[in-house]
Amino acid sequence: ENEDYGKQKVKFATSTRVTGFETRDDADEICGIICSKDGGEDVLLETDAVVFAVGGAALNGMVRNSKVLSRKAEFRRYANLRGTGVLATRLYLDRKIDTPYSANACFGFDKGVGMTFFDITKLHEVEDEEEGTVIETDYYHAASVLVMDDDAVVEKVKKDLDTILGTQCKEASVVDAAVVRLPQAVNWYSPGSYANMPDVKSEAFANCYYAGDIVRTRHGSWSQEKAYVTGVEAANAILGNEADANIIPLSPDEPHVAAGRFAVSTLKTLVGFGDVTRAPSLVDFL
Repeated sequence: ENEDYGKQKVKFATSTRVTGFETRDDADEICGIICSKDGGEDVLLETDAVVFAVGGAALNGMVRNSKVLSRKAEFRRYANLRGTGVLATRLYLDRKIDTPYSANACFGFDKGVGMTFFDITKLHEVEDEEEGTVIETDYYHAASVLVMDDDAVVEKVKKDLDTILGTQCKEASVVDAAVVRLPQAVNWYSPGSYANMPDVKSEAFANCYYAGDIVRTRHGSWSQEKAYVTGVEAANAILGNEADANIIPLSPDEPHVAAGRFAVSTLKTLVGFGDVTRAPSLVDFL
């Protein structure tokens, strides 16, 4: 369906997979995207500009399956990018639970697995309207828990929340639950991965751009905010605007953070004999 966003019409193509790309004779621009809807016949979409608003694992897959992209060194380095699994759950509890914050980062239940739980009733400001509480719990680097069946997942999540929230949660019952498995869905940042990440503007194709938290940017934001910022940066590049147009800059570093950055930069400059890029990283000693 077409949605009217300001002056432009936007069409969302659901259940549609990109299967290939076409370039102009000089191979400097992507002129078409080949798509398949619900596994049916391929359809060619003509393009003026292309924005790769996908994660590292998706970029990796596109390069591995595209002769057009794999001919470019810029895209071949994306074959080094990886994703990690996420297990997303929601528990609908039969009573109100007093949670510390609307978003709470946790760890320690499974080796190598991080988690965050969100009080959805607080986030949507409906805690006074609902009799119960809806809590979303997401596990990251979660390959070891993705293999559990739904009942085992719900039991585990409830047990973890009982440990965190105490008696009030132990006394609550689960009246409904949702489990979503997302293998390789989140970018996996590891030593050396920064060098393989894309910039907002492609150097391989004149009309290609990138958006997402995998994109290198000097703004300083992270995760969902970074994905939004790089999306605006890509739009600015396409429209010929200043790179930071309509983007709110981050607040300056707090004094102790700024002092730490300066100290590390100075030390790396000294160790690198004037060239910070020659200095060893902490990763080199791990």
